[in-house]
Amino acid sequence: MSTQGGPTAPFPVDLQLHSTCSDGTETPTELVRHCARLGIRVMALTDHDSVLGVEEALAAGREHGVTVVPAIEFSTAGEAERDFLDINILAYGIRHRDPALLDALEQIIASRVEQKIRQIERLQAYGLNVPVDEVLALAGGVPGRVHIARVALAHHPERFRTIQDVFDQFLSGDAVHSTYVPRSFSLRVEEAIELAHTAGGVAVLAHPGSYTRVRDVESVIRRLHQAGLDGLEIRYPYAQNRGHRGADEAQVAALIAGFDALADELGLLKTGGSDYHGTTKPGIQPGQAGLTWEEWVAVRPYLLPKAGLGD
Repeated sequence: MSTQGGPTAPFPVDLQLHSTCSDGTETPTELVRHCARLGIRVMALTDHDSVLGVEEALAAGREHGVTVVPAIEFSTAGEAERDFLDINILAYGIRHRDPALLDALEQIIASRVEQKIRQIERLQAYGLNVPVDEVLALAGGVPGRVHIARVALAHHPERFRTIQDVFDQFLSGDAVHSTYVPRSFSLRVEEAIELAHTAGGVAVLAHPGSYTRVRDVESVIRRLHQAGLDGLEIRYPYAQNRGHRGADEAQVAALIAGFDALADELGLLKTGGSDYHGTTKPGIQPGQAGLTWEEWVAVRPYLLPKAGLGD
């Protein structure tokens, strides 16, 4: 429940939130408390390629009366020839201690660390002071570009005003001086879907309207459906994210309606989430996007039972 007199989130269910175990700025416990203060009753911790925070979030959820869905957001390998670029797969209701899942994540995390060190080395070649040890210490769990950006911003306030400035100049794939390097190991999209199922969960395509490098998103969704995709993330704060930043309410509503109709046609589950990261994505709050309680009740049987959780 929300604190007396405090704000209440627009949606009581938020199925995409990130903690310090990936690229968020709140610990799992802090994140659960934040959700509880806003009256959010159900949340999913969807850290990138990491389940390190799930146990802590579950314990905090029990303490604060918030149902926590064990989850993860898989990054996947880019395959331009198949129009699979920047695709993220959300896995919900997973067994977060599943051996096959943990084995895969060990490989993914090792690859991410290697990739980020090489990316930092490229930044250093441009004369930027971005110590590797500071980035890894800040990440704690899984290092991401946002950790690099935060360290770069701290050391170079005269050059960068915001984290987005660092991305625009160096960290984005299409940055002026892009420091992007490929990973030595990444899951293919179909492998991410299969791994979600192996761990007892369901696989949902994250923010389908945000894939600016994908030529035909609808075709990708249809092919992923044939490959076992279970759902689409329908409600999402597109106006504050890549591809549709600054869009008005009507534009966002039209985008969401299109994916909603496609989910109906294909018989896909419908989820929604804020993609809250804390201060690294300013202007977004938990529960800003998500599900109504009635919508949650409709998908709950698919997202909870396999993980052995109650209501």
